[in-house]
Amino acid sequence: MNNKIFLWLCFFVFILLTFYFSDIPFFWDGTFVSEVACKLYDGTYKLLPLPPIHDNNTVIPVFSFYLFAVWKLFSKSLLISHLALLPFLIGIVYEFYKLCKLFLKQNIIPFALLLLMLEPTFMTQSILMSYDIILLYLFLLLLNLLLIEKYITFSLIIPFLAMYSVRGIFLAFSLAIIQLVLLYPNQKSKSILVVLKNNILSLAIVIALIIYKFNSGCDANSLSNLNAHEQLISVSMMFRQFAFIVWKIADFGRVSLCLCFIIGMIYFYKTKNNLKEFKTILLIIFIPTLITIVFIIPFSNPISHRYFMFTYLLLIIGVCFILQQIKNKKIIYSLVFIFSVFSVSGNLWLYPEQLGNGWDSSLKVIPYFHLKDEMDKFIIDNKIDVAQIGTQYPLIADKKYSHLAETSFYYTNVWSGPITYNYFLFTNVINSDITDQIEKVKTDWQLVKSFSSGEVYVNLYKKK
Repeated sequence: MNNKIFLWLCFFVFILLTFYFSDIPFFWDGTFVSEVACKLYDGTYKLLPLPPIHDNNTVIPVFSFYLFAVWKLFSKSLLISHLALLPFLIGIVYEFYKLCKLFLKQNIIPFALLLLMLEPTFMTQSILMSYDIILLYLFLLLLNLLLIEKYITFSLIIPFLAMYSVRGIFLAFSLAIIQLVLLYPNQKSKSILVVLKNNILSLAIVIALIIYKFNSGCDANSLSNLNAHEQLISVSMMFRQFAFIVWKIADFGRVSLCLCFIIGMIYFYKTKNNLKEFKTILLIIFIPTLITIVFIIPFSNPISHRYFMFTYLLLIIGVCFILQQIKNKKIIYSLVFIFSVFSVSGNLWLYPEQLGNGWDSSLKVIPYFHLKDEMDKFIIDNKIDVAQIGTQYPLIADKKYSHLAETSFYYTNVWSGPITYNYFLFTNVINSDITDQIEKVKTDWQLVKSFSSGEVYVNLYKKK
């Protein structure tokens, strides 16, 4: 009964957050999703042929189609857009709870739910209308179906994961590998046929998508058109990418969970207690994580914290499984308190600007939205010509797609090359990799206006 009360408390928290932050606009890659949805809504795009997509992680704009359908039913607004994701947030909590019930004792489950609510990246993504929320829900749903051996339902749902995004394909493949590893000890070679049977539809869809993309002019190195961020990199850079991934997994307070999990692995290896269950946990954590890493590190695309949200949630279950081996309740409470403090503090972790701060993956980004609106208002009130203002991503987002405004309002992208504009708009949320360009503006240009709050600032500069 206590666990169900805590589960409903989790539901209430995400419902409350959805309404409280319902004025937050689409952000970062989310503007690509909303742009397609908006153009479907106003008739610029049609459902078929597939609309052009700016985000190379997406093959079929499923989330855009979903938003378009919701807007047609209920009207187009930020509130409706936030509410459109609420069922999937509730679904993630419920599927996480079901996973907990498979591996954890009743008295440990509330701790897992608490750590879920405090997870910085998941919490931030939940209020930013991230398309990764639906991806995460589908993965957890399918993982539960796999573990309880509901293979027919599994085979009917997994195609949706495979068609959702390129990373959805990776996760679908990882689920097939998990199933094969679980079945092989008892069914030997027959397990291969079972896996093929359960995944034949999703495999057909992936092949069809590849053929479609290649026929529409896709380069052989990717499922979508390559740009400067999707080029193959050297082996040495791959090792660097791997190091970045390890850092991002341990980032924002998760280092405490990672250390506990490593210690737990050593404990289970030496004692052999509950080793079979722990091996299953290792399987569901490491196979999706490693497969995702293998497929993304060969490319130069910047790796985001949100790519590994499934790892963070499964890691919580793994750590709580380790906690339940401890007999002393005071030690358990102390460790949960430490994990909670680290998770909350993770929303405040700030690195030097040139290193990147995963702004879409921790709550420190929240002030950015009202600061950006204040700067827009300042520019309009002072009659500064918007056409004379250069800036970088994500400040270039058109409010027609980020805020769902009736008219366009955006700044010009000057990501590389000389800045030929009279004004330059900058925020530390940019995390620009063109540091020489930014430093030149900061030192040689005149600061006109600055807005700041928390760890975020938005500055407007003018040529001297």
